[in-house]
Amino acid sequence: MPDFKLPDLGEGVTEGEIDKWLVKEGDVVEEDDLIVEIITDKATAEIPSPWAGVVSKIHYAEGEIVPVGTVLITIGEDAVTSSSHVGSETSSMPATVLAAGEPPPVSPGDSAAQTGNGPVKAMPPVRKLARDLGVDISAVSGSGPGGRILRPDVEMMAAQVVQPAAESTTTQTPAQESIPSGGQRIPLRGIRRTIAERMAEAHRLVPPVTHVEECDVTELDATRRLANERNPEDTKLTVLPFIVKAVVAGLKDHPILNSSLDEDAQEIVVHDRYDIGVAVDTPSGLLVPVVRDADRKRVAEIAEDIDRIARGARDGSLKPDELRGSTFTVTSPGPFGGLMATPIVFHPQAAILGVHRASQRAVVRDGQIVARLMMNLSLTFDHRILDGMAGAKFVLDVVRLLEHPAVLALES
Repeated sequence: MPDFKLPDLGEGVTEGEIDKWLVKEGDVVEEDDLIVEIITDKATAEIPSPWAGVVSKIHYAEGEIVPVGTVLITIGEDAVTSSSHVGSETSSMPATVLAAGEPPPVSPGDSAAQTGNGPVKAMPPVRKLARDLGVDISAVSGSGPGGRILRPDVEMMAAQVVQPAAESTTTQTPAQESIPSGGQRIPLRGIRRTIAERMAEAHRLVPPVTHVEECDVTELDATRRLANERNPEDTKLTVLPFIVKAVVAGLKDHPILNSSLDEDAQEIVVHDRYDIGVAVDTPSGLLVPVVRDADRKRVAEIAEDIDRIARGARDGSLKPDELRGSTFTVTSPGPFGGLMATPIVFHPQAAILGVHRASQRAVVRDGQIVARLMMNLSLTFDHRILDGMAGAKFVLDVVRLLEHPAVLALES
């Protein structure tokens, strides 16, 4: 019976998390039928069956991490009734409650990850953390599902390495404070786990600085409203496409903001393209689809792109390529944006621009107190890549363009 292995998904991906099985044992599948959804640190991919036949065995459960080249599923002519790694008994097995300090149970299929005789189960950010801390990841015991190595496991091993031998007999501090019993437990898996690991990695690596400026968007809002009235059939304009347009103009004048840090090569890569990531809130968590070649598009075209990728992010129809490769990121929670926030840099990019709620404020114009539509822009940047003056000049240029939409419309 043919065994189907997790294929190479490209871009240096070495493993994936099984997010959802689209078939079950005993199902009949045709060639190219979708059988499983796999989440990697790059994107989510739907994997089709290479053959027609009956699903005889599913080897891993949803939520488990599987290295590339590992058998995922066996497809044969007849259904196999013997229980598998996933089987109904396994999926309905009650959760095991561990005593303080008790190691997690490891199934026979996962023992290789614990003994070092097989592939190490750890996501790429955790592997990099181990390299940075000088920890041999093959010697780390994983506390995650199926023996997967988590960040606290690596950090605990690193702490043990630097402790004097005389301290080895002292009582070890728990990795985290005891959690009160009761309440609802939501598994940290799928996109939410990927987001958590990326955010933790960015927070650990990037020394962030945030610069904030006020922006008077009174004229911009009037321009936007008039454009929508004159073109009712077009995609409705929000402030966001104007901001993307202004950001691109600012990046052209301050190219160090349109860069990424290649830590392995110890080089700052200044990009020659303007692919702007736009953070989108979805039922699965925050995704950042990309507006490609934003420098070549008019405001209306950028608005169409944002509308399309935002809908695709929320309904799960985006392709993996539409979620990677951005050179700069804009996050705009709209009316929920608050007065000011410090967004986390989308590592390895140089910076991220936060767009906050617009509201009427009393400001001074020509010696008079007047009401204007004001909002704050916050630029959080990696201080390893650029200094505060560069970030401040960039934000001021973006503000000037947004406050003069007629000039912004002339930008190529």
